[in-house]
Amino acid sequence: MNSQFKVKFLQHLNKKNDNKGFTLIELLVVVIIIGVLAAIALPNLLGQVAKGRQAEARNALGTVNRAQQAYRLENATFTAITNLPVGLTLQYYTPTDATTATVNGAGTLAKATTTYENDILDYTAGVGQTTNGTFSSVLCEQTTALSTSLAGSDVTIGTAGAATACGTNTKQVK
Repeated sequence: MNSQFKVKFLQHLNKKNDNKGFTLIELLVVVIIIGVLAAIALPNLLGQVAKGRQAEARNALGTVNRAQQAYRLENATFTAITNLPVGLTLQYYTPTDATTATVNGAGTLAKATTTYENDILDYTAGVGQTTNGTFSSVLCEQTTALSTSLAGSDVTIGTAGAATACGTNTKQVK
């Protein structure tokens, strides 16, 4: 009797091992979970890519502002960005002079290239030197990528040399 029980038990275990693998329902559940996770993560990833591209413009405009300050100390006037000793090779932006450089200050515009103009924001910056000799600078960001493109007059540099204000469709970057 004992041996007959062993044989039946072994036959039962043998039949149970034949059912290896995943069922269709289990596979569908896994695919649905992966789809939900991808739907949540993809917008966040694309937003981080745009932020990285915009950091290029902020860094470049900061470099231009510091170069303008150094140029002003050496030459008693601000200058166009083409005269500055900085090599600006930007992938996503085209830097241009936003205002005509004067003794009091200068402005720079970083406009998104045509390929990215609906995805990333434009930036404009200004630097000035006040009558007491202190430098002031401001960096302005376009409020939305779909608003009108920034022009050169989006930074205010007063006659006293203070770069103080951002224009319409912009906000000051901290």
